[in-house]
Amino acid sequence: MPVRRSRVGVRKKEDHETLHKRLQGHEIQLRLIQEVSNASMATFEIDSLLAFYLELIVREVGASSGSLLQLDRETGEVIFKVEGGEGAVEGKICQDPLPPELAAPVVERGEAVLNPSCLTLPLKAAGQVVGLLDLKGKRDGSPFTQADIDLLLPITHQIAIVMENARLLETSQRKVAQLNTLMELSAILNSTLETKEVLRRAMEAIVRLMECEVGSLLLVDEEAQELVFEVALGEKGEQVKEIRLKVGEGIAGWVAKEGQPLVVNDVARDARFYRGADERTGFITKNMACLPVKSKGKIIGVLQAINRLNGRLFGQEDIELFGALANQVAIALENARLFEEVRTTFLSTIETLAEAIERRDPYTGGHVKRVQQYAVAVGEAMGLSPEELEHLRLGAILHDVGKIGIDDAILRKEVGLNEAEYVMMKAHTTIGAELLSRVKQLKPVVPTVRHHQERLDGKGYPDGLKGQEIPLAARIIAAVDTFDAMTTDRPYRKRFPDERALAELQRFAGIQFDPDVVTAFFRAHADGKIRSQPSDGGI
Repeated sequence: MPVRRSRVGVRKKEDHETLHKRLQGHEIQLRLIQEVSNASMATFEIDSLLAFYLELIVREVGASSGSLLQLDRETGEVIFKVEGGEGAVEGKICQDPLPPELAAPVVERGEAVLNPSCLTLPLKAAGQVVGLLDLKGKRDGSPFTQADIDLLLPITHQIAIVMENARLLETSQRKVAQLNTLMELSAILNSTLETKEVLRRAMEAIVRLMECEVGSLLLVDEEAQELVFEVALGEKGEQVKEIRLKVGEGIAGWVAKEGQPLVVNDVARDARFYRGADERTGFITKNMACLPVKSKGKIIGVLQAINRLNGRLFGQEDIELFGALANQVAIALENARLFEEVRTTFLSTIETLAEAIERRDPYTGGHVKRVQQYAVAVGEAMGLSPEELEHLRLGAILHDVGKIGIDDAILRKEVGLNEAEYVMMKAHTTIGAELLSRVKQLKPVVPTVRHHQERLDGKGYPDGLKGQEIPLAARIIAAVDTFDAMTTDRPYRKRFPDERALAELQRFAGIQFDPDVVTAFFRAHADGKIRSQPSDGGI
């Protein structure tokens, strides 16, 4: 018959073993916590830290492999930060959907999922799940148990804090960088009033600020109620610009119709997606953020950021940032539109003035328009900047404005001028310069008007300037003005054919005309940008 004391002895032995195991567990736990703390203080490079933590956990728990994942709260996706153990891929960072069997218990309820061959623990910071620890089968074949969960819980808490702090730091740094970029882009956008340049800079701004592959802008054609692409996408850009969407058609059309921003992180599954652009260009649209561009409460276009880089997706924060950029684009476009209206009105006014003066001479019909066309063609062939071309255009329109002060008897004389009359005719250069100098906006073209009758050899008027002393715009107008004079009828001779006029320009290159201007003239003529248009002999 067994004695009772022996049972007590067995119970005491079991208590001692349980206590020993608990003490061992606490010892391992304390060591893990200490190593995690030391590593956290040694470096704050998140991927290195996470790799160290995982290696430590896999070793102490005896798991075959494991991974640490970070949860993107906004999109609900998990990002594999690091893997360790058997079959691990060094430096693996990818993005995958979380399996449904883990999403609900681990992410939504913050519970551990325990199976004999795997263990998944939530990483919690401030009561919220910020990541996951996933461990696979033990090396010795034993199952995962509650003891493993108890061992790892304090460590997972510390890892979660480190992971969340790193996320907050990264978010803060990104926001500061984005705001700096936004302010910089705002200044760049508003540093020009040329519509085409605004559009180009807007596209660059989208790609840079939204960290995406492509930016696009579609403007609303109010009359047709269509959206028109105003961006070129690489080699297929011209094909894209031919595409027109009805308001309401495609994702951009929906945004234009509803006036609301939209994020679509899988366009292939969205019934609103218009595939025509991709089919024409071979471009593959994966995801996009799309916003309306509004001016004075009215939708004037739609901005798109397409294909987010670095494996990330578009979220609400991106929409807010994109909205700030869209406001800047709207302001820049409105300013460019107003400037274009003023510019067009201004050009129309001075063209009308120049044509009114030209009508006093019945033998120079259309001269101003032709000189303007020829001068711009030569300027483009010489690679002049947009600003230089604009000043050249104005100088060409106004080069003979001084004839307003020349007597009709001289202007309309059908035979050659005598010496006194020629002196009076030459005064049109100084009269024109004097008149224009009183208009602030026209002061840049005053030298062009004054010196368009100078010669390279110094035998021109009014100041006898030589070579490079003569403003380039004046040298250009001198050549095109002479070409037009030679290729239109005069009362004392018939027009020259283009070939003869070109030969004359070449003959006097380096004497009367700038050789570089003559070379550019020949190039523009060969390209078909200059063709003489004979006058009809009167108005």
